[in-house]
Amino acid sequence: MISEKHSFDSCFEVFLADTPESKQIHYNLRYQVYCDEMGYEDKDSFPDQMEFDEWDRHSVHFMVRHRYTGQWLGALRLVYQNQSVFPFESKCVTDEPILPEQYKNSIELSRLCVLREARRFAPRSYGQNGSFGEEAGKEASNIRYLHSLRNQSRSIMWGLIRAAVVYSAQNHLTQMYFLVAPALAYAVKKEGFEMRQVGDACDHRGQRIPYALDVEHILENPLWQKDYKNDFRCYSELTERVAAKRQWA
Repeated sequence: MISEKHSFDSCFEVFLADTPESKQIHYNLRYQVYCDEMGYEDKDSFPDQMEFDEWDRHSVHFMVRHRYTGQWLGALRLVYQNQSVFPFESKCVTDEPILPEQYKNSIELSRLCVLREARRFAPRSYGQNGSFGEEAGKEASNIRYLHSLRNQSRSIMWGLIRAAVVYSAQNHLTQMYFLVAPALAYAVKKEGFEMRQVGDACDHRGQRIPYALDVEHILENPLWQKDYKNDFRCYSELTERVAAKRQWA
């Protein structure tokens, strides 16, 4: 069992990108993964090193950072339907049409990504405020522990998904669609999440399968009982805090 000091919440934090600056950070994270690392998207199409598409106008964006270094490590977005259609519907054939009331209560999870650097994230020699010594060692030990786990990127992934699901529940969304590779679908199911396949597999950056998940069911999963309880904060809280410090400096 992971102790409290080694939990996701003690090492990472998730933010809702609610400012232009934070959305640029989100798009750049996607660029690093989808253009630089994976080669899924053409770099020349994004000269500003920010990967985005027409669906981002209908989306909310999340990203995760390391608490002690402030390094941004992963992202995902939730896409609202646009004129009664979701992105995954253009890539695969669904088993049955989605009804109008289903569109109103549903959202699609997409662009889930974790930087390669996060998967090999090494402990730093300094603390939260650039300090050295015992306090820095305590902070680095958290990273050492997570670094030793094979599923570190999965831990970051769960933190992002937890934030997205809590957001969905807060906004009265009851169903989530997810176009996912078989390996990731297996990992999600292995954690006890029920995923209902809603269409045939398609070829989109490799084999992908469309699933539907029930938001309430996800929130009831025991995975959240000991960790991932901080959900998310708004990025604007960070800028407000910085502005307040400057005001009183």
